[in-house]
Amino acid sequence: MIRSMTGYGRMDEVKGSTRLTVEIRAVNHRFSEILVRLPKAWSMLEDPVRKLVSQFVRRGRLEVTISMETIQATSAASINWTVAEQFVSLTREIDQRFSLETVLTARDVLLFPGVLHTKEIEEANGDEIVEWLLSRVDEAAQDLLTMKMAEGKQLYADLMRRLSQVSAWIGEIQQLAPLSVEEYHSRLHQRLSDWASQAPFELDMGRVAQEVAFFADKSDISEEITRLESHCHQFVEQLEKEEAVGRKLDFLLQEMNREANTIASKANHLRIQHLAVEIKSELEKMKEQVQNVE
Repeated sequence: MIRSMTGYGRMDEVKGSTRLTVEIRAVNHRFSEILVRLPKAWSMLEDPVRKLVSQFVRRGRLEVTISMETIQATSAASINWTVAEQFVSLTREIDQRFSLETVLTARDVLLFPGVLHTKEIEEANGDEIVEWLLSRVDEAAQDLLTMKMAEGKQLYADLMRRLSQVSAWIGEIQQLAPLSVEEYHSRLHQRLSDWASQAPFELDMGRVAQEVAFFADKSDISEEITRLESHCHQFVEQLEKEEAVGRKLDFLLQEMNREANTIASKANHLRIQHLAVEIKSELEKMKEQVQNVE
């Protein structure tokens, strides 16, 4: 099933004091191109990230943006209550001995040596961060793929609907084609016969009949119809493939448009020419859609 080239994937997670955000944006591009933006400290992961994301895309331009943000302090504080009580007790003894009135505040107690202890919160090591980062990139790429496949289903339905209409018009042209040749042959033969009857010299009617047949044969569009039908079948086959088919679909549409042009120019029949124009118009709309197929 075809997939869209455009899409968006995101994964956001907090671990310890760090928030990790991964965003992947995909847009149309003729080939496959993956740009990776990482925090400077983790720039060495650019290639692993690119290789990981490339497993989820077949064509298009992708921008992978990864950011890390510290969201809280990385240290914890605790109070040694035994030491604090000793300092407060000693202060009161000094007040009694020397008749003092010392006013202690919580801030004063916390400033006593050994009362307040701070301890750095253990952070994840480098290997853990690498594993964490790559796993989140994988999830963001999965999110992107889900969106691309959903849009691909819509593209598939639209292209099949339009192709069905084109096939119906081709069928109508196929029915009209023999009548077109016969009508053209009859009109051409009649005109030449009328002219011959008024000519001041005698014409070789056998030769005239050969020339009429030759020009009538040039208006035959059966080969163009056959090729157009073949291209339609190939188009459906490509839509069903699990690979990048956007460029092949675009080529097929170019060939189909070429055949429609030839039919319009060769067929000396008003209805066939009108149908050929309708086919070309629908092919142009399909081409716009195919530009978004991976």
